[in-house]
Amino acid sequence: MIRPFTDADVDAAAEMLAQRHSRHREKEPLLPADVDFRAQIESEWRVDGASGVISESGYLFARPQPYGGSGVTWMLAGIGGHVVLGDPEDARDLYAAAAAAWHDAGHVRHAVFVPASYTALVDAWFRVSFGASAALATRETTPEPPPEPAVELRRGTPDDLDASAQLHREMSDSMMPAPSFSDFRHTHEEVVDEWRGTWDEEQYVHFVAERDGEVAGHILLYKRPHDLRVPRDSIDLAGASTFPAARGSGVGRALTEHVLHWAHENGYPTMITDWRMTNLLASRFWPKRGFRPTFLRLYRALP
Repeated sequence: MIRPFTDADVDAAAEMLAQRHSRHREKEPLLPADVDFRAQIESEWRVDGASGVISESGYLFARPQPYGGSGVTWMLAGIGGHVVLGDPEDARDLYAAAAAAWHDAGHVRHAVFVPASYTALVDAWFRVSFGASAALATRETTPEPPPEPAVELRRGTPDDLDASAQLHREMSDSMMPAPSFSDFRHTHEEVVDEWRGTWDEEQYVHFVAERDGEVAGHILLYKRPHDLRVPRDSIDLAGASTFPAARGSGVGRALTEHVLHWAHENGYPTMITDWRMTNLLASRFWPKRGFRPTFLRLYRALP
């Protein structure tokens, strides 16, 4: 029987999530072993507007989140917001039961994170008109030093503020045409303000590639807080971009090889990242660099 998810269900959901995660780690051992499953559920459930359903073998709940800068919200079931322990087909029944309230509340954009290796579960979501919109991924860092790059690689400094903002804009602008049709538009000044102070924050590590004395690309690493998919000893490849003239020339590959080795040398055996499926460059580049999807973000916009 499917019924509404309530505060009294947090412990039961945490037990289900622990079972799911144990199975998931058998397929991807880089996922963290030390997880507070109840805290994961609490962090996603204790949000204004969260709602969902639960059964004996699974649950689904989501909370409203801002959808870009459009002023619209979407109902997002996070990495701890959905579990099916039995027949993957049950996911379709859970969604049917939960989505009615979301729709009635005016939320017509829905998203859910599903373990990428659970192909039958992903297929069940595809059969309620969801598509894969993003991937979260992981890989081991590299003990062997990379080959000598054809570009100069160095740590970023505050003097790179303007170039970093331009590279950030280039990445955003590259996703505005088809097939992404992104509407995340920011002025150069807004991006500069966002990047200002990056080099003063200990959780960020910035690397720059130069060719002939000019910045050609960069990568930003981020010490992301630990959760269900983020090991304590991991580091996040949070952003990467090259200027259009340098794309395809090996700049991005050299930066990636460099940070994978830097991370290993500095005590981070695991690196994580993410990408949008409609970003054709990223969705092809990162799997070729050895990143394996751990979760897929599935998305549906109602007509």
